[in-house]
Amino acid sequence: MSIAQVSVTRPVAVTMRIAALVLLGAVCLTKLPVDLLPNVSIPTVSVVTQWPNVSPEEVETELTRPIEEAVSATPNVSTVTSSSTLGSSTVRIQFGWGTDVGQAAIDVLQVVERARQNLPNDPTLQAPTVFKFDPSQLPILVYGVSGIDDPVKLRTLLDNEVSPLVEAANGVASAVTTGGNTRAILVNADPDRLRAYGLGIDDISKRIIQENLNLPAGIAKQSNTELTIRSLGWFDSPAQIAQVPLTSTNGRIVTVGDVATVTDAAQEQRLYTRLNGQLAAGIIISKQSGSNTVDTAKAVADKVAEVEKRYPQLKFSKVYDQSQFIDNAITDLKANAILGGVLAVVILLFFLRNVRSTLVVALSIPISITSTFSLLYMCGFSLNTMSLGGLALATGLIADDAVVVLENIYRHFERDRVRPADAAIAGTNEIMSAVFASTITVIVVFLPLLLIKGQTGQMFTQFALVVIFSISISLLDAVTVVPMLASRLMKDTDHDPAHKSHSLMQRTFDKFGEWFDSLDHTYRRGLTWTLRHRPLVIVSVLAVTGLSFLLLPQIGTEIMPQTDSGDMQINVKLQPGTSLATTDKLMQNVANVVQQNPNVETVFAASGSGLSLRGTSAALNGNQGALMIRLKDNRKKKTADVVNEMHAQFAKFPGARVSVNQVDVVSRILSGGNNNVEVDVFGSEIPQLASIGQDVVAKLRAIPGLSGVDVNWQEASPEMQWKIDRDKAIQQGVTFQDVATTLGAATNGQVSSYYQEKGYQYPIVVQVPEEKRRTEQQLNTLPISPTLAGVAPHTIMLQQVAHPVYAQGPGEITRQDRQRYIAITGTPQGRSSGELQKDITKALAGYQMPQGYYWDWGYNQKQQAQEFSGMGVAVALAIALIYMLLAAQFESFVHPLTILCSVPVASVGVLLALFLTGRSFGLTALIGVLMLVGIVVKNGILLVEYTNVLRARGYKRDEAVLEAGPTRLRPILMTTSATVLGMMPIALELGKGSETNGPMATAVIGGLLTSTFLTLFVVPTVYTLFDDLGRRFRKNDQDLAAPVLVEPTPAAVGDGALAAEASER
Repeated sequence: MSIAQVSVTRPVAVTMRIAALVLLGAVCLTKLPVDLLPNVSIPTVSVVTQWPNVSPEEVETELTRPIEEAVSATPNVSTVTSSSTLGSSTVRIQFGWGTDVGQAAIDVLQVVERARQNLPNDPTLQAPTVFKFDPSQLPILVYGVSGIDDPVKLRTLLDNEVSPLVEAANGVASAVTTGGNTRAILVNADPDRLRAYGLGIDDISKRIIQENLNLPAGIAKQSNTELTIRSLGWFDSPAQIAQVPLTSTNGRIVTVGDVATVTDAAQEQRLYTRLNGQLAAGIIISKQSGSNTVDTAKAVADKVAEVEKRYPQLKFSKVYDQSQFIDNAITDLKANAILGGVLAVVILLFFLRNVRSTLVVALSIPISITSTFSLLYMCGFSLNTMSLGGLALATGLIADDAVVVLENIYRHFERDRVRPADAAIAGTNEIMSAVFASTITVIVVFLPLLLIKGQTGQMFTQFALVVIFSISISLLDAVTVVPMLASRLMKDTDHDPAHKSHSLMQRTFDKFGEWFDSLDHTYRRGLTWTLRHRPLVIVSVLAVTGLSFLLLPQIGTEIMPQTDSGDMQINVKLQPGTSLATTDKLMQNVANVVQQNPNVETVFAASGSGLSLRGTSAALNGNQGALMIRLKDNRKKKTADVVNEMHAQFAKFPGARVSVNQVDVVSRILSGGNNNVEVDVFGSEIPQLASIGQDVVAKLRAIPGLSGVDVNWQEASPEMQWKIDRDKAIQQGVTFQDVATTLGAATNGQVSSYYQEKGYQYPIVVQVPEEKRRTEQQLNTLPISPTLAGVAPHTIMLQQVAHPVYAQGPGEITRQDRQRYIAITGTPQGRSSGELQKDITKALAGYQMPQGYYWDWGYNQKQQAQEFSGMGVAVALAIALIYMLLAAQFESFVHPLTILCSVPVASVGVLLALFLTGRSFGLTALIGVLMLVGIVVKNGILLVEYTNVLRARGYKRDEAVLEAGPTRLRPILMTTSATVLGMMPIALELGKGSETNGPMATAVIGGLLTSTFLTLFVVPTVYTLFDDLGRRFRKNDQDLAAPVLVEPTPAAVGDGALAAEASER
């Protein structure tokens, strides 16, 4: 008993199977987490080391190089890049794709620990910290907070009350406060008084550290009671700090208050943040790894609402919200999937011209999709743009098998006038082998994706598996659900003219039927003509295919299309050495210009050091600023258009270099940064690199479509370098560290301890007031106390052991694979990275670099080349696997070549569609090509398989070809129409986030339209050519057909179907 016969005779069992899968899928759907992309593991580990106030050149020599040498020996290292800045070293290790980043981080930690013995022995040098890159650590939310004018009170409230409350929200990993001003107890030392009492600045810090302590002492016993003994020395108030004794002079105790002023104030502000022009602070929120982004954002919103009730003076504004984009993208993808399914069903209704028959297919689509959710849940997948995009794009494919089976059932029912049950069994059995072969072909196409490493593998594994799951379930439904429903919904009276409806719908169906009959007749004549002019047809098709590849240079290339989340970032850079006050004033002017744009909703501006809009600190300097801009949801322009407008506005902004960039959420997650085009220039000497960098920047700025061109090298900053006379210093009992500590404490402040109040702690900062450290003369007279043993206590002035030299030093030194380099970057605007790469290559072709200096592409471009190479291998492997599968299916080495000839002709539509829509040829388009291979092969299988069936029944070759083509015309057009219309909403990029899958759908639709038309003529033509060649090689006239097929038996199909088969012979 066949599967179809079991399904028709046991409808309750089939119904319960459907109900169980649908119920399980519906339950799993409610449990699936929601995110933008699948979990992506970026094999990158960073080593960050802080060495306060040390120049970039010393950091490079003493820290960065030893760490680079150590980590380069770690297994699977791909690239090592580093950055040495003032007081900080960052070494970034990129491992090969597929490396366990957790184990890699452990390996790096071990080699760095061993390398610490080669690092400077300086108490101010902090231990290296190892981080592994996790995309989930990137901010999902940024709030701007205003309402309190006092920046100290605002920051204190956010640090102490608001941030901890937000961090308590479910799924939140951290809520970091930025901006405002941090409360601190300032100890402003007077250098004149210190000298008078023979004290140095460091003496104050040491005494505060010694006095501000709570220490356990032991246990005392009184009778039967044990008492814990503790020494309590924590300061109860700032006034107590002023009473701390420092020394004794002539019997008089000298206290901190005698040489310094103690105030409850704030640290020197080095970061100004503003929200829509008003002083404000920000809260940067990251989620826990694996948590649901949308649910986490909702939990945070609930906490924010609670905070607003508790502190009504605070005003919260969203500056960045990844969850909103995700929510909109997922909602729109669901809508597109539903719309695609509806369109597919509507077009099938016209072909079948029967509502009940169409209902069979209409029911199979939601059944297959809902059942797929259970497999997603079991595999640990999430609902994201890749998994849901796979379902949306597969909607047409899901209907394919049901359409083919139903059409064959319907053909038997109409032509043979048999009972619905007999038609259901006979039609399903006849087409089952072709349906299985074609569906398995699509599955095989996606298998190579599961073998690819890198971004492609991680990004598209879920996509591939979702398509495989859904079409596998649809295959099961096609051979069980479709015949069962068809046998119940089709009526014996459907082909009786007396029972025919004369409604407007039926008359419309009849008109469509007349048109299709005309098309069928035209196709028969066209196919006959084609078989008579085979050389001309083949040459014409080859010419058209070859000419289509002339479009390839006109189509751009990129890894991933840019998504439009409505977020922008503007970076501002002034001359090195520009004061923070000047930078802040100019930043206000920039923000004012931005706010006048009618598309802008929120502007969050930051001036100075201490903030990165990616959630890390110390990203900016006093001469730099950044703006995070959120556009209105109801804007009429795309973000790229707004970026171009502002780029033109700020092209010649006086006093600063302004770069305007679109924030690409997908690139931000995949690379931790952007989709920039990058040119790296390598060499040894920093001045020469800087000169070359400026030349390259000038050439790249002349390239249209490349905005925000800049170099990562920071221009030389003015420095006051203090040179120490070591002989004089040793005579005075002073060390280099004493001099550096005194200068650092005087000019930057020194956190000596922490003041405790109501469970919170605030830094106690020892410093020299700004008015007493402005000039060189004032610094010359800073007092220093000797620390070397054997030297009598006394005080000297800084000028006795050191003198200043004015110079300029690099702000940053970058290295790649232990070689100095600088990076010139630009953001694509309206053009693909592939197009820009061609223009950059032309622009730099005639530029002669000095010996030992050369340029190369940056990480994104190298990654693009690797990903494209991997996808090329995947496509080739897919075609090879399809050939093997078809050879096994047809027991022939020739028929698979006949079917695969439809693949090259599909390229005509792919290239033409991408060219006409202006879309780039990226990874998603390549996935579309991969999908297209499976779809066009399915059509070829239908033609060749039925041709072989007819020949096995006794038809001559040409008769079989001329009969198989028109017979399979309707199912081929039905499946093609259903697939095209099912993907159309995605191709039109209806809704947010559809930019990712848009090129994929465009490639499939374009290729499918041309390949379907050409396949209907090319496959029969090639079939006959190979058959003729086979006869010549065999030197006989025997037909080159498939093995004789086993004819259906009465038990398999029923008497009615068997009678129909007999009459057809």
